[in-house]
Amino acid sequence: MISQGDLQQTFDRIWSQIRGAKLYAGQPRNEASAQSVSLAHQALELATESGSDHFLVEAWKMLAYSLTANEQYEDSLIYYERAVQHLERLHEHQLAARSRIGYVIALAYATRYPEAIEVAAKSEKWFAENGDDAGRARLMTNLGIVYARLDNHPKALECYSTAAEIFERLGDRPSAAQTYHNMANMLALLDRFEQAEKRYRQTQKLAEELKLDDLAMQANYNRAYLHYLRGRYSDALYAFSRLRERFQQAGSRRHHALCDLDEAEIYLQLNLSKDAAILARRAIEEFGQIGLHHEQAKATVFVGVALMQLRRFPEALDAFREAQDIFEKEGNRYWKGLLDLYRAEAHLSLGRPWEAQALATQAKSVFDQLAIPSKRIASLVLLGRVAMTLTDLAAARAAAQEVSALAETAKTPLVLFPYHVLCGEIAERERKWNEAQHHFELAAKDLERHQARLHHDDLRVTFFKGRHQPYEALVRLSLDYMDLDDGLPLAYSWCERARSRGLVELLSHYATPIRGHAEQPLLMKANRLREELNICYARSKPELHPVTAQPNYESIAMKERELARTLREISGADPEYASLQQVSIATIDSVRQILPETMTLVEYFTTGDEILAFIVSRSAARVVRTLCSAGRILHLQERLAFQIEKFLLGHEYVGAHCEQIMESTRRRLHELYGYLLAPFIGEIRTSHIAIVPHGTLHFLPFHAFFDGEQYLIDRFEISYAPSASVLKYCLEKTEGPRNRQLLIGVADEKAPLVEEELTKINGLFPQADVLRGPSATRAALIEGSKTASLIHIASHSIFRQDNPMFSSFKLADGYFTAFDLFSLTCPASLVTLSGCQSGMSEVTGSDDLLGLVRGFLYAGCSSLLVSLWSVNDESTAALMVNFYEEWQRGASKAAALRKAMLSVRRKHPNPFYWAPFLLVGNP
Repeated sequence: MISQGDLQQTFDRIWSQIRGAKLYAGQPRNEASAQSVSLAHQALELATESGSDHFLVEAWKMLAYSLTANEQYEDSLIYYERAVQHLERLHEHQLAARSRIGYVIALAYATRYPEAIEVAAKSEKWFAENGDDAGRARLMTNLGIVYARLDNHPKALECYSTAAEIFERLGDRPSAAQTYHNMANMLALLDRFEQAEKRYRQTQKLAEELKLDDLAMQANYNRAYLHYLRGRYSDALYAFSRLRERFQQAGSRRHHALCDLDEAEIYLQLNLSKDAAILARRAIEEFGQIGLHHEQAKATVFVGVALMQLRRFPEALDAFREAQDIFEKEGNRYWKGLLDLYRAEAHLSLGRPWEAQALATQAKSVFDQLAIPSKRIASLVLLGRVAMTLTDLAAARAAAQEVSALAETAKTPLVLFPYHVLCGEIAERERKWNEAQHHFELAAKDLERHQARLHHDDLRVTFFKGRHQPYEALVRLSLDYMDLDDGLPLAYSWCERARSRGLVELLSHYATPIRGHAEQPLLMKANRLREELNICYARSKPELHPVTAQPNYESIAMKERELARTLREISGADPEYASLQQVSIATIDSVRQILPETMTLVEYFTTGDEILAFIVSRSAARVVRTLCSAGRILHLQERLAFQIEKFLLGHEYVGAHCEQIMESTRRRLHELYGYLLAPFIGEIRTSHIAIVPHGTLHFLPFHAFFDGEQYLIDRFEISYAPSASVLKYCLEKTEGPRNRQLLIGVADEKAPLVEEELTKINGLFPQADVLRGPSATRAALIEGSKTASLIHIASHSIFRQDNPMFSSFKLADGYFTAFDLFSLTCPASLVTLSGCQSGMSEVTGSDDLLGLVRGFLYAGCSSLLVSLWSVNDESTAALMVNFYEEWQRGASKAAALRKAMLSVRRKHPNPFYWAPFLLVGNP
C-alpha cells in the first residue's frame, strides 16, 4: 500500500497538473479538461484504495472541478455534494465554503438555480464573517452567473463588479479577465454597448497576455454576437464559422452548438429558412445530449420559425409544442404565452380559426398577467384576424378598439403596423373607404419607421408575410375611389414606395456600412445610430427582458429622432445615399421628366390577385386595370419554364422534338402577350420599352412575347429595371468613356467554351485587361472593377433558390456571391454575366429582389446583361460577339442587344437560344 507521504505527493502532483491547465466553469471542453477528468478518476481510485477520508474528499473535489470544466455538469454535482457534506461533518468550514463556490456554478449550468442561490448564501455568510475576500470574490463571480441565467442582469452585473474590484485589489489577473468578460456580457444585455465593447476588448487583451486561449476565444465569440446585433451580418457569420471550427477541434459541444444556434438566428432574420432549420436541428441534438434544456428549447423554436417561413405549418406546430413542453417544465410563462401565439398563427394559416382563437385567447391571458403591451397587442390583432376569417366584424372591431385603448395608455413605443392593417381590412369590409385608406397609410408609415424593429419582431413569425398588404391596398383604393387625376399619381407613388421599401430592407440586412459622399462625420453618425438602434430593437424583445431589465424606450425614441435628423442633413449632400437608408421614391412626374423621348415605361404591379400596369412616357401616363389574375400568369410561367427545361435533356431529344417544343413555347409566349401586353401595346409610340416587373413577372422574357406573327423584340428595343426609382438612378448616372475593359473567363465542365468566347470578345477589345484561368481571382475582380467601364464575366453562374444571396459566379479561387457584391465598388457602364441563370432572383412578398442583379446595381454599375435560364454556350458566344460589335459601332446597349438577338435567331429560331438575356438598368 502507498504510504501517506507518497500519496500526498501524488495528490499534490495531480492537483498541480489540473490547476496548471487553468480550467474554469463554462469554458469550452478541450483536451486539457478531458485529461483533468482522467487524472481525477485516477486520484479517486487511489483514495478509495487508501480508505482515507482526507484523500477521498480531495478526489471528489478534483472530479467535481474537472467535470464542471469539461461540461459534464450533472456528473459533477454528485461529487460536490459528497465533498461539502463530508467537510462540514469534519468541521472544515472554510474548505466547505470554498467547495460551495464550484458547487454553485455547477448547479447553475445544470439549470438548478434555486439550489444554487441557497448554496451561495451559506458560503457568502461565512466569507463575510471571516474576512475571506478571495473566496467571496470567486463566489460572487459564480453567483453572478446564476443571476445572469435567471435574466436578472442588473443583479448579475452587481455581483461581477464586486468580484472584479476584489480580484484587482488582490492582483488576481486571470480571475479578473474572466470577470471582465462576464461584465461585458451583462453590459451588452443592459444596452450599454460602448462599455460592453470596451470590456470585451479588455478581456481579449488580458487573456492573450496570460495565454488564456479559451477565454480569448470566448470573448471573440461574444463580440461576434454583438456584430450580429449591430446588423453586421457578414462579419458575424464569418466570425461564427471560424469559431465553430475551433470549438469542434477542441471538442466543446456546448460552444459548437451555440455557434449553430446563433447562426440559425441570423439566418432566420435574413429569411434563409432552410439553412436556419439545418443549423437549429443540429443544435437541438447537441444541447439535448449535454442536458442544456433551455438552449434546446430555443433551438426547437427556431426550427418551428423556419418551418413557418417555409409554410410547413403542421411540422411547425409539432416543433412549437415540443419547445413549449420544455419551457413549461422550467416554469417560463413568457415563452409559454409566446408559443401559444405562434401556434395560433400556424392554425390560422391552416384554416383552423377555432383552434387559433383558443390559443390566441390563452396567449392574451398570459401577456395580460405579465403586463407586456406589445404581446397583448399581438394577441388581440390575431384574435381580430380570426374574427375576420369567421366574418364576425363586431368581434374584430372590438379587438381593434381594445388595441387602440392599450396604445393610448402604454408608456412604451409600439409597433402598430399589424393593428393598422387589421383596421384597414375591417374598414374595407364595411365599405368605409376613407377610413381604410387612413389606416393603410398609417400601417405603411409605421412599417417604414420601424423596419429594423420589425425585423427583430418575434423572429418574423407573426405577420411576416403581410408587409406588402398596405401598399397593395393603397394602390387599389387610390384607383378605385379617387378622381383619376389625383388617384393615378398617388397609386403610382404607393407602387414605387413598396419597391423602395423592399430595397431599403434588403440593404439594411445584407450590406456593409454604405459608402456615401456626404461629410464623413455625418455618415459615421448615421451608421452608428443604425447599429445602436438595431441592438436596442433586438434586445427590447420581452423574452430577453421578462421582468427585471426593461429596455430604455425613451432612449430608443430619442435615437430614432436623431437618426431622422441626421439623414435629413445627409440628403442635401448625397440624396442617393439617403434614399438607400430610408424609403424614398420616384414620383410619376419625376419619372416622366427623366425618361427619354424614345422610351415608354411599363410598370406592373400586383394587388390581391389582380395584375395592373402603369404606362408612362414623357407625354402621358395612364393605368391599365385587371390585365389578368396573378394565378393565371404563374401557371403560364410554369408551363413556359417546362418547355425551356427540355433543352437540358440533350441534343438528341431536342432534335427529335424541336417542332413540338417550338410550337408549345410560342403558344405560351402568345398567351402571355395576350394577357400582359395586348390590352395596351397598340398605344405605345416610342421605339423603346422599359419594363418594370412585379412578383413572379421578374422571371418572364417580355422581349420574347409573341403576338402570333412577331416577337416583341421585332418591334421594340427592350430593357428592364427592378423599379422606376432604380431606373431613374441608372439614367442619371454619368457614364464615362468606354476606355477600359475587363474580361474574365473561368472554364469548367459546365462552361467548356469560355476560352473560345473570351478570345472572340478580346478580338473586339484588344486593349482589354484579360483575366483567364488561374489569374481570374476574387482579388483581381475587386481591384479591376474599380476603374473598368465594361466588365465581361464568362463563367458558370449558379442561382441559389434556397439561399439567393449566395447566388454566385465562379472564379479561379472560389465563387463570388451576391453577398460579396455589396462591398464591391463597380462604377462600370455595363457588366455582362454570360453564364447560366445570372439574372435569376428570388422575389419575396414585398418584391425584394435577391440575387446578383441587386448586388451589381448597388455596387454602382449603370446596367447589366444577365440571363434568365441556363444558356447554350455556342449561341451565347455568337450573341455576345454580335452585341459588342453593334455597341462599338455606336448603337445603344438596347439597340445592340436587339440586333444581336435578331442575328442569332436566324440560325437558332427557338427563344431558348436567342432570348435568355435581359438588359437591366440604363439602356
